[in-house]
Amino acid sequence: MHTKVGYKVGYKVCMLLLLLVMGAATAQAAERADTIKLRVMTYNLRLGELASLEELAAHISSFKPDVVCLQEVDIHTKRAMCPHQNGKDFISTLAYNTGMFGIYGKTINYRGGYEGIGMLTRFPYINIKKVPLPNPQNTEPRVALVVNCEVGADTLCFAATHLDVVAIETRNIQANYLCDLLQQQPYPVVLAGDFNARHYTETIQKIMNKRMAPMTNDDMTFPAWNPFLKLDYIYTWPIDQWHLKHTQTIQSLLSDHLPIVSDIIYVKKH
Repeated sequence: MHTKVGYKVGYKVCMLLLLLVMGAATAQAAERADTIKLRVMTYNLRLGELASLEELAAHISSFKPDVVCLQEVDIHTKRAMCPHQNGKDFISTLAYNTGMFGIYGKTINYRGGYEGIGMLTRFPYINIKKVPLPNPQNTEPRVALVVNCEVGADTLCFAATHLDVVAIETRNIQANYLCDLLQQQPYPVVLAGDFNARHYTETIQKIMNKRMAPMTNDDMTFPAWNPFLKLDYIYTWPIDQWHLKHTQTIQSLLSDHLPIVSDIIYVKKH
């Protein structure tokens, strides 16, 4: 009699534990279905002056990013400061050596080629748009590269940029323009790049940090060998649907900027 009672109790306990485990597994599956996890990197390459493209590609690949926003990317230029890069196609070489899709946005013509910004993504892209940024003081042209990608069954918008280096007023105008542009997107947005703005300035504190969700910390990123300025950032939109899981400013001397890698999570709304 006691054996039967013990058996029934043990059976009920086992079933209860099984249900709890199944419930937890179902909840985890639901969470995975309702979230998108990404690793995003931003990296100013300093025109490849301090490293080969193969070294830069290996460095990027070692962090296994989903998307990389790149600045100071040359194609077929000839520079006295970095003759080892003369005539090279940065974005095609980096894409080949990382196994990612490469996308390019020219900003200026330069010595037989182009200087601009780029993006590497492991996701297939749906469409690409290069958007000129406002330039009221007629300084060097700047652009945003806006790319919609297939991320599983979802579509996400990734944007790369490099803001004006000369004028505070121009950077503020460009930052507001970018927020206006990207907040009209029908898809979740990730924006990354070199904003040429210190973390305590109006561009960052009163515009970017209020209008989009910051996905980095206040670690300094420039110059790489003795960083005392933060110039590089990652942002997302909508603000309430993105969460920062982890961010790291990578110690590296392959450029004059330190790359940033952030693990971020998008939570879908039903």
